[in-house]
Amino acid sequence: MCDSKAATTLRVAVRNCSPRPLDASNLDDFWIETQDARDELVGFRDNLREFVDAEGSPVVLVYGHRGCGKSTEINKFIAGLDACWLVIKLNAGDYLPVSGNEASDVLLAACTRLMDVVKEQELDLDADTLKPVVDYFRQTTTTESTSRDSGLTVEAGVDAAGGVLGQLLGLKAKLVSALKFGSRTETSTVDRVRRRKGELAAAVNAFTLAVEFAWQQKCGDRGGRVLLVIEELDKLGLDDARRIFVDDGRLLAEVGIRAIYTIPIFAFHSADAGAIRAFFDHEQRLPMIKVSNPDGTRADAGRETVRRIVRRRVAASVLPEDALDVLIDRTGGVLRDVFEAIQTAAQFRTVRESGILGREAIQEALRRMETTIGLQIAYPPGAKGEKRDPEPLQKKLAAIARKQACGELVLTQPDPDLQLLLMSGALLEYNGDGWLGVHPLARAYLKDLGHDVGE
Repeated sequence: MCDSKAATTLRVAVRNCSPRPLDASNLDDFWIETQDARDELVGFRDNLREFVDAEGSPVVLVYGHRGCGKSTEINKFIAGLDACWLVIKLNAGDYLPVSGNEASDVLLAACTRLMDVVKEQELDLDADTLKPVVDYFRQTTTTESTSRDSGLTVEAGVDAAGGVLGQLLGLKAKLVSALKFGSRTETSTVDRVRRRKGELAAAVNAFTLAVEFAWQQKCGDRGGRVLLVIEELDKLGLDDARRIFVDDGRLLAEVGIRAIYTIPIFAFHSADAGAIRAFFDHEQRLPMIKVSNPDGTRADAGRETVRRIVRRRVAASVLPEDALDVLIDRTGGVLRDVFEAIQTAAQFRTVRESGILGREAIQEALRRMETTIGLQIAYPPGAKGEKRDPEPLQKKLAAIARKQACGELVLTQPDPDLQLLLMSGALLEYNGDGWLGVHPLARAYLKDLGHDVGE
């Protein structure tokens, strides 16, 4: 039976199959439970709830492959919290550049979002408590300029008449601009903050505790609690991840309120994993949906789960069963890739004319995605931008593919090349067992290059 929400036209199918995570606007429409297909023994959302319910200010690191459904699972978890929880959620990508970030930058981004939440919730902050916070941010957001006659120091716009909230909001625009678009020179706002990390940590703790106290006062007997959720940190590169979670992990770990941070999966496949665990209270992995077993046989529970996810959004009259089978086989359980293939195929002229996402169109969309994922199998540029031949990485991935073809179990280990392959998405870590599998599209790309990937 077709789900009542499933699209019966191509236009609605494209809308339903956005690769963006489900959120409050569409969770009820498209949510499908995936837990048993990921790990029958560990409940992702149950564990998160146990962690954040603990005494003190627990900090949880969430990791899993890009496109595996982390944000959707986190949004489902948030949706299950009762009204006593104030969730301060932000996507790091909305505040930070794609590279060159440190832990202090993440805390600045959190502060700017906190300022908005205080206004949205009309929280009554204690002015005396926050005076040092305002003073700190005012000092770090001054702009120094010189003229022929004198040196001038210009403060960021501060609405003194608006009380402590007005002063914070007056500083916010300067912080947002400095984070996203500002330089990282020795005279920049961001660099001044980085040089005063201890003061930043004290200011953030004072700010978060003041927000939590104001929220508790507003909730009364319900016992209000605040939860900070920072996503998209898992999309960082190797260098950024090390600076944020290893070099200055203590800054994030001691933020002062309950917090959930996403972290790149490859961070736990390195010699730095021990240092990360020393800073943070808890870690929670979201395993991939397993559509095949280590020996190459079909994993029926995972395949059926992906089928249900797609069928909740698209009817068989638009996406026939044989096309869906190909989609499941070739995307390896990566939900983002499932939806990307549908989006790509929907642009083809033949599909627009017929209104049907047929097998041939899906195969062509997947073939085009092979190149995209294949080009990501690469070493990062050197210090001067020099590029390194990716062939050694390709050979390592091909060797793993051959072991898979022979039914050998390939386990995770702290290997720099494996980190890069995991970061590229060409190598996937499956289930709670932590075994590795080559993405089917990456396998096809390697085969086209002439590598022996087994049969």
